Amino acid sequence: MYLKDDGTLDRAGLTRDLLGIVTDRPGRDPAAVLGWLAVRARAAPPGPDGTALTLAMAATACYALWRVRRVAVIDALVEAAERAAAVYGARGCAAPGAHLHPDVAALGDHEEIARMAGRAGALDAGWHCPRFLAALAADTLTLLGNGRRARFEPPDTADLDAFFLVGGRADIEQLTLTVERHRPGGPNDLAEQAALWAARRLLGGRALPEERVPLFLTVCFAAQHCHWCATPPGMVAVYRDALATIDLAPLGGPCPHPHGHPDVPPRTLLRYVRALAGFGGDGLRVDADAWHCPRHLAERAGRMLAYTAGYLGLDEPRQKV
Repeated sequence: MYLKDDGTLDRAGLTRDLLGIVTDRPGRDPAAVLGWLAVRARAAPPGPDGTALTLAMAATACYALWRVRRVAVIDALVEAAERAAAVYGARGCAAPGAHLHPDVAALGDHEEIARMAGRAGALDAGWHCPRFLAALAADTLTLLGNGRRARFEPPDTADLDAFFLVGGRADIEQLTLTVERHRPGGPNDLAEQAALWAARRLLGGRALPEERVPLFLTVCFAAQHCHWCATPPGMVAVYRDALATIDLAPLGGPCPHPHGHPDVPPRTLLRYVRALAGFGGDGLRVDADAWHCPRHLAERAGRMLAYTAGYLGLDEPRQKV
């Protein structure tokens, strides 16, 4: 991808795409660029190319966590940074006192670090010093490791049983009012964790039969807001597991609803869920038979699986909801 015919690094091409990533104007798929970077950095020999690749990882680590939703790419970067820290750390400084080591803590401008990767061959000896590169790789590893946990490891939600279980049953009214705190562009931690709780109740086999449809629709509401709220990919993966509990087989068969199934604005979905569960304070009238129709549930699950696949950068096409 960024290798010349002689096997050396095409620093100009790599730098161009790195700058596109860190300025949020990528010319290539960031996952593809960063995946390549991780593989190459892990195998990089010492010298200007190794320096360039280590600088490239430092420049893009923060953006990788927010722009890339494939955990395999983040894991590959973690492994590459870990190896660089170990390899350079083992070599140490070959010329103590002969050159200045750049201050890792002062390297705050990601665009400038990306540009330095492009001109690694012209940098002073201190930039190539294994001691400096080991420190830079270690800082990058810390950032990636902490970010991976925050973005890809969903929090425990067992403590929310105290809020959303009443007499062993899910409190659909309280649950949906909490999940409804989602707002476009305004992440709400409690709303996301409540939706995660709903998904896990479906997955854990604890949901009572009458809870399953309301819980499923609650997960749908949260999943369709993942783009607005930049929901951590690890949470969306749990939503997808819950969505996959719905049988898609009815998509291939007829149903007794020739006039279609409930199609309500995304923002109002949970109002209908409350009405469906018997909390009719909004005065809504619902056709329970149509809402519970296996084909309706399969249609909605299929749409949401496709939508969340797009969010996570999976192979399925993204659909509007």
